[in-house]
Amino acid sequence: MSNATQHLEGPIGRRTRSCATELVCRDCGYRTALEERAFKCPACGDGLDIDYDYERAGAAIAERGLEGRPWNVWRFEELLPITSAEAQARVGQFAGHTPLIHADRLGAEFGLRKLYLKDDSTNRPSLSYKDRVVGMAIARLLELGKDEVGCVSTGNVGTAVAALAAKAGATAYVFYPGNMEKGKAKACRALGAQVCQLDGNYDQANRACRELSLASGIEFANITLRPFYAEGAKTMAFEVVEDLGWDAPDHFVIPAAGGTLSSRVHKGLDELETVGLAETAGTKINIAQAGGCDPIATAILEGGEIEPQTPDTAAHSLAIGAPGDGPLVVDAVRTRGGSAATPTDPEIWDAIDLLGATEGILTEPAGGTTIATVGQLAAQGKIGPDETVVAVISGNGLKTIQDHPDKAWPEMVACNLESMGAQLEDFRRIAATVA
Repeated sequence: MSNATQHLEGPIGRRTRSCATELVCRDCGYRTALEERAFKCPACGDGLDIDYDYERAGAAIAERGLEGRPWNVWRFEELLPITSAEAQARVGQFAGHTPLIHADRLGAEFGLRKLYLKDDSTNRPSLSYKDRVVGMAIARLLELGKDEVGCVSTGNVGTAVAALAAKAGATAYVFYPGNMEKGKAKACRALGAQVCQLDGNYDQANRACRELSLASGIEFANITLRPFYAEGAKTMAFEVVEDLGWDAPDHFVIPAAGGTLSSRVHKGLDELETVGLAETAGTKINIAQAGGCDPIATAILEGGEIEPQTPDTAAHSLAIGAPGDGPLVVDAVRTRGGSAATPTDPEIWDAIDLLGATEGILTEPAGGTTIATVGQLAAQGKIGPDETVVAVISGNGLKTIQDHPDKAWPEMVACNLESMGAQLEDFRRIAATVA
């Protein structure tokens, strides 16, 4: 059935076990019903968050136990905001539960014995962490009975919206800034979404999309649905701590663009402690940002507030100069005693190569920024050799392979034993030099 003929009805049927209660402004205390279609506080203009009845959630989790729960983003539905079971069942059934990999060879390069990679480059369906947050947004769209969704994207949000909207039977409109990564835009088109490249940077595109959303009535996954969208990021914290046997890591190292992931990992860690699943207060959050766009990291390192920047980096998926959740990230890092680093683009490319050569994982520049940051924080003594470190690989490198610096290889070598043997010896000499 085509999108033109399929109309999505409003939420019906049974409720989930969600213990969400209200939309709340953390700054001024404004509260409104969860059913309200609000995303900004009418009193102070800050973004809204979602509150839960944590006493009820803790009791429900304890009573139900963990056996038989799904291994996806909905595993702890008590701490997620979707109340329609029908909407939940239609979105994100294969998102989440990505590998937590002990990176022993990469760790040896940095002198870290307990370095782990949370590899969201394998997430479903679009191979980035954005499947977690977009899944919540599309489920909320279904709760509202709507069948059109937009997004403004530096790259991975677009492919996630295109893929998850297609599965839900909704029409997707993806708006990219001027420095659009064409491979991701082509993927959106292949997934059935409409794509529009705007003449402006991400922050300009974001402002324009907000105006378009309010004028057209179309919900935007990471604007009007943002309170619900953001909650999906918490699922990463839930998974990591459970995979570590409910022993929270000493450090997270997280790439930051708008700041949703790192701020909600902080919230998720707090919630695990609140409902009695794990002790998480000692976990530090460290931020990875490219040196060409580092407003959050600069505020952390210099002890000030966030100042907007004009992005100038090859890490396009991190190129947000005015991060919407930036203040929340700074507060989370300071509360937890974490830090930040701002590797240059050449250092990011080198880190991508190092990750690939040691762990066999090809990441995009955001993941390279994370790995370069781990190395710098370890060299500075901010991460200890015996501390448990979880570095987030947020997206798949196959999406951005055309952006990687060229590395030459022999071409048109004669197809015979003599020529190929000589070339093999050259390869061996090169490998010995690198080793």
